[in-house]
Amino acid sequence: MDWRGEVLLEKPENKLDIDKYGIAIHVAFRETERLRRLDDKTQSGGERSVATMLYLLSLQELCPVPFRCVDEINQGMDPRNERKVFSLIVDTLASESRNLAKIQYFLLTPKLLRGLKYGEKVAVHLVHNSPTLPRDIMEWEHSAFIPIMPLLQSTE
Repeated sequence: MDWRGEVLLEKPENKLDIDKYGIAIHVAFRETERLRRLDDKTQSGGERSVATMLYLLSLQELCPVPFRCVDEINQGMDPRNERKVFSLIVDTLASESRNLAKIQYFLLTPKLLRGLKYGEKVAVHLVHNSPTLPRDIMEWEHSAFIPIMPLLQSTE
């Protein structure tokens, strides 16, 4: 990956003015690019999603919690970056680290790419709840999809 980044603590002139403290995330997504502050004008929505997810992953060891929930973080990512970020999530949480082994991660999304590599600790739950779903949805036998999943994943 040609991604680079850094996180800086922004300190106010008056050290007692705690409302003025903050963090600044600087990123570069190409080898020839200089680090630039993450904002809504410089990077695309997908690049901001990648940077946000990588920042959250970098905090995993420092802030152990029982679970994390991320909503539609992959929206706006191109398929290449979505695959890379998903693999990083799976690999990070498959770690033998004491803190990471106990964390459950909920990635809520209306779509997942085909052919993603899931670790043995990953469970995918599909929620079918929409007024646009076919009427016969309740007749679907979800267990019938399990044997054909490898075939579906290899078509991409």
